[in-house]
Amino acid sequence: MLRWQEFGQAWWAETRKKVKNAAVFLDPLACECLHWNGGAPSLLEAGANCIKELSTFEVVPKNAKKGVFISSTAWHGTNYTILESLIKKSNLEYCVIITSAHVSIHHLLLWGSRESNDSEVLQKIEEDVLGWMGNVNYTVEIFFYPLSTVHPTRDTVLIPSAKFARPLLSSDLGYLNEQLVLFSKQVEAQTVRSINDLSNAHLPLESQVQVRQLVHNLNQLIQHINGKDEIFTVGPFSRIVGTELEALNSAKIRRKTATNKVSVILVDRLLDLASATKFSSENVYDRFIHTLDRLHEYSSDVAINMSGKPQADWQTTATGCLAPQTDWNDGWDMMDHLFHENLQQATEWFTDVLKDSLKDSNHLEKLDDLINQCSKDWDFIEKFTHLYQIGYGLCQIQSNNKARQMDVLEGIRKTLIENLDDESPSPLIQVLQLLKTRKNTNLSLDDILVLLVHLYSLAGDQREDLLPIELEERFKSLVAEIIVDDCDNLSDELQDFVGVPIDEIRAHRAAQRIMEQLHCISGYRSQMKRYRTLYQRRNSAMPLECISFFQQLVEDIFDPLLGDKNPDLEHKSGGLKDLIKTGFSLFVNVRKPKPVDNPTIILYVCGGIRPDEVKLIRDLFRQKSPSHKVLIASSNFISAHDSLQYVFKKNFSA
Repeated sequence: MLRWQEFGQAWWAETRKKVKNAAVFLDPLACECLHWNGGAPSLLEAGANCIKELSTFEVVPKNAKKGVFISSTAWHGTNYTILESLIKKSNLEYCVIITSAHVSIHHLLLWGSRESNDSEVLQKIEEDVLGWMGNVNYTVEIFFYPLSTVHPTRDTVLIPSAKFARPLLSSDLGYLNEQLVLFSKQVEAQTVRSINDLSNAHLPLESQVQVRQLVHNLNQLIQHINGKDEIFTVGPFSRIVGTELEALNSAKIRRKTATNKVSVILVDRLLDLASATKFSSENVYDRFIHTLDRLHEYSSDVAINMSGKPQADWQTTATGCLAPQTDWNDGWDMMDHLFHENLQQATEWFTDVLKDSLKDSNHLEKLDDLINQCSKDWDFIEKFTHLYQIGYGLCQIQSNNKARQMDVLEGIRKTLIENLDDESPSPLIQVLQLLKTRKNTNLSLDDILVLLVHLYSLAGDQREDLLPIELEERFKSLVAEIIVDDCDNLSDELQDFVGVPIDEIRAHRAAQRIMEQLHCISGYRSQMKRYRTLYQRRNSAMPLECISFFQQLVEDIFDPLLGDKNPDLEHKSGGLKDLIKTGFSLFVNVRKPKPVDNPTIILYVCGGIRPDEVKLIRDLFRQKSPSHKVLIASSNFISAHDSLQYVFKKNFSA
């Protein structure tokens, strides 16, 4: 039986062996992975003296002789400078340096080469750390541990360090081509005309590193189950990642002896931002993501305010969360209910479990009453911490302001797409009205921009017909005016995008840039042959409805009539055997590989995934082929407003 979740646990178990009597420092992304793999208590129970963030604002305790430093990325640049500062100011005599980045990534950053020599990298880091400690007789240990994964459910995995390995827009080509000309030192240097022509070599070094790290993380995950992979891609960025994974030397070696056949399907998030920008939630976890604050900047978990029960005899300012820390099987059972049930179903289930677990509770029927009763019983909270936190959170998401706002925005979204056809007035007319009345309806500019992302992603190559240029001009003028008038009330992301001080010139430039990005989003599927449309009207009496790209893809994968004829699903083949097959197929009808040929499928979404999309994909697999095992993977969980990262992108380097 394949147990994906053991991958992260196994490597954190190795890490815990190194922390006894040590001051432990972790970067934010490593903290996120630890949070889902035992949390800080697991390191403290293993003997760590203290746990701190890898930051210039922290110091190593004066009495600490041993330090453990954990980075989710390569020891290079900022975090290497922080490491130097911490060690130089300490009294450490023994340093354990751990990174999730493969040695070849360090080699790429240090010497611009992929060819890795482990000893060179290890020697450089060791010499540097010994120099910072001030004594070559002290001890340095260096480990490359893939502490890179988060396992929210038994069939879901996130790779937080891959958050910035995400698809490019056509607006990024200007910057990329400038860099290509700059580094080639030739005015007539070959440039790239389309994102579909991009390869890894066209990317800046930092982006190559991000792709390289993602590829190694995927390879290590496949290696954990002794997998022999066939790679399929949909989208230009996924093609880059798939090509790199296919060509990876360690992956080639793995495939020679691996016995478990696996299909890896890589897809671009930008193929469908419409599904990402709905304001309805098909499962409870998605509702949590949309109605509560994130635990921290990089987190796919939420912060549950645990201080709001006046009936309790005690008060806490500690923040609750959804991630299980101990008793993994029970924890994942509860997470399954959060991911695969709606709010009403999950509330009923957790209410029944709380009643069964809590003494003298038969007379209590409502979840809120049960939580109030639990809050008075510290022994219960200590024994059922995870259950208590989830129940507490369920009470908060049913009626808070964000939940009500989500319902309002979902109603507006449905009204807008009803007009997304040739026979109705353009939905941009309603958007202009929303901008004018935003204060009366309590809508922010960000809220309206998310609705625009939804419309433009849906419109696709029909944009010019459905969203006329003259209305876009009025939109830009109005947005520029709002940016100036509401400059003190803009979101931090929008303020950073516009620049300071905010004036009319910057506001108009920002409005123009927003529209350009929306055009790029609508054009992302222009090269698709099968997946150009994300909406349909079942009949003339029915309203227009969104059809998720993921739904279309999974249904196509299992469609026996389509077989291997999907023009948008590219199979990556790089071996001599595959080249021979390709040449032979010119003369004989040779069937191409299909994802369903293998019993296990990994579906990785480059750019983040909604929790309700996890439910959709798993439900479709169980419906179409219960015998197939699926692992749904991405870098992080996203909400509707996270789509604005593509709108507020200044350029590729930003």
